[in-house]
Amino acid sequence: MLKIYPTFFPHFQCKADKCRHTCCQKWEIDIDEETEKKYRNTQGPLGEELTKWMKTGEEGLTCFRMNEKGYCHFLTEKGLCRLVLEKGNDFLCQICHDHPRFYKFPYDGDRGEEIMLCGTGLACEKTVEQLLAEKGPLTFRGSESDDFFHFDRILTLLHLDEEAGLSAPDLSLTSPFVEKAISRLEETNPIDTEWTESLFFIKDHMDTLLPEARQLAESTGSLFLTNLYQYIFYRQLDECEAYDPLAMAQYAEEAIAFILLEYARTGDLIRSVTRWSEQIEYDNENVYILLDSMDED
Repeated sequence: MLKIYPTFFPHFQCKADKCRHTCCQKWEIDIDEETEKKYRNTQGPLGEELTKWMKTGEEGLTCFRMNEKGYCHFLTEKGLCRLVLEKGNDFLCQICHDHPRFYKFPYDGDRGEEIMLCGTGLACEKTVEQLLAEKGPLTFRGSESDDFFHFDRILTLLHLDEEAGLSAPDLSLTSPFVEKAISRLEETNPIDTEWTESLFFIKDHMDTLLPEARQLAESTGSLFLTNLYQYIFYRQLDECEAYDPLAMAQYAEEAIAFILLEYARTGDLIRSVTRWSEQIEYDNENVYILLDSMDED
């Protein structure tokens, strides 16, 4: 199997309590079967707590319940995980151990080989910081050689290079394009009420936010925005056989449009990226809602 990863991937390290926005909230945390058995066999007060805070749904999947504030019960006030503090990293369930790492599997039919695309999710502010720290174009490596290469080579590998311009976004931010992007986002399943409120605010203040977003696109620079576009595109390349590549490119471009509008609204670039990612990338149904709509266009 050919493994591909951005050059910053091996250097990723969770910021833990130094992160402004914990991952241990809002999402139900699924527990794999092996870890569930381990948790249910844990003795003493910790075992009793684990049993109390686990729940099994109608489909037979077990997860941790969130507390009344929407956080994992085992998250401390200092932003650290009690399970890690008391038992170590190996005690975590698989999803907590891996997050925010992702592994996608597009298939290269010509080579007869499966490809693994590795990375860390943009819902994590550390990932965004790593992207911001890139001094040049987004660079990748593969397991078959020590070569460094750019995004367009991955498109060629997956036979997506027939369409011109896929490796770079259109940052013109025209009103019809942006309005369509926000309208599509309104069709997704909101992660919380704040998401819905932010979309309403952006729509109601488009006349002032859009010019600001265009200015921010210039001041932020095409390097970061192109790297961000490519990274968003990269994460969905496992869908390259199901969707038109132009639809996938538009998915990434519309993500950039929202991020810039949210940046104009909040003044916080990193949080604008993580906000988009946790709403869209971490809900597969939302990804498909957007890609289906773009594919129809």
